[in-house]
Amino acid sequence: MGKCNRLVIGTHMDIEGRFHIKYTITNECWLWKASKLENGYGLFTDEYGKTITAHRWSYQYFNGKIPQDLVIDHICRNPSCVNPKHLQAITQSNNIKRSLLVKTRSARTHCKHGHEFTPQNTRYVKGQRGRRCATCAKISKG
Repeated sequence: MGKCNRLVIGTHMDIEGRFHIKYTITNECWLWKASKLENGYGLFTDEYGKTITAHRWSYQYFNGKIPQDLVIDHICRNPSCVNPKHLQAITQSNNIKRSLLVKTRSARTHCKHGHEFTPQNTRYVKGQRGRRCATCAKISKG
């Protein structure tokens, strides 16, 4: 019975609506605000009850099937982004080459939760390497 309910809930319009309420638009990116992996990639339960990464679901829904042997790359370099215009199907080899171009964390524009590193949203902690997201720090303090 539970499986049957999933199929009823997972209608075409419902799945799209469920997807659209799980991100916010900031500048050009659509930032996933629901469940995420530790590396910032969003998670989404598709119309069949299968959990997949949100950017892959977005690509398939808006752009069509992902060609075999290709992966989905974020042109914006933000793993939380699900904007189909920022997603591109490329080979794993090219994906690795692109990621090597972003050699250091200092080249990242957003934290792993999708908050932009701006002067107001960036903190440096004495005795620790790297920068910290002020928004994430506020959230963790409750």
